[in-house]
Amino acid sequence: MSRFSLPPGVSFQKQQLADCWAYVFRHQTLGELGRIVLKGLPNGHCHVSSEAAGDPDDPMTQQRKDIFAPLSEQITGVLENTLGPGDLGGHTAPVSPKPLQEIVQCEYTPCERCGETAALLIFANDATDPGRFEDYARKMYHEYKRLDVPTWIIGPPLGVAGFQTPSNILQVWPTREPIRRLTPKEFNADLDALLERHC
Repeated sequence: MSRFSLPPGVSFQKQQLADCWAYVFRHQTLGELGRIVLKGLPNGHCHVSSEAAGDPDDPMTQQRKDIFAPLSEQITGVLENTLGPGDLGGHTAPVSPKPLQEIVQCEYTPCERCGETAALLIFANDATDPGRFEDYARKMYHEYKRLDVPTWIIGPPLGVAGFQTPSNILQVWPTREPIRRLTPKEFNADLDALLERHC
């Protein structure tokens, strides 16, 4: 049987969906890359679809595709060698999967002078590594692009919650910065300075 090897930093998990199976691929720093969905057809064949994760306008999507697309092609090749091309009902080019219905805790911070939203805070309580931060950035891309205000993703406290307990924080808009470790006091000081300059 043919085999494939995963690129460094990539893992996958098998998930059962309503009427098919999906193999979801993740990268340790880029988060979810995409999924390969296998669905049985009435004629006994198998339909294979490859879905890259992310909005086409998001610059990070291309980075995920650069890893996922060749991996997807390799796996499809393995399936064809194993099952035979006649047993595959089709293969689609990588596309963005439909977003799942999910509630993400956010805070829309208004300017006290004009009342307009001046900043967006996204709370990612399960973001314990860079890949999880990227998952939130990907899922919330439409919203912070629409608002076009400074946006941060804030991870859980790194210890007992308190005003001096730091969290990892990732700024994703209007520019991306490396993850920083800040206490609530330090972050609030930066946020207050931003709000002071708003209008």
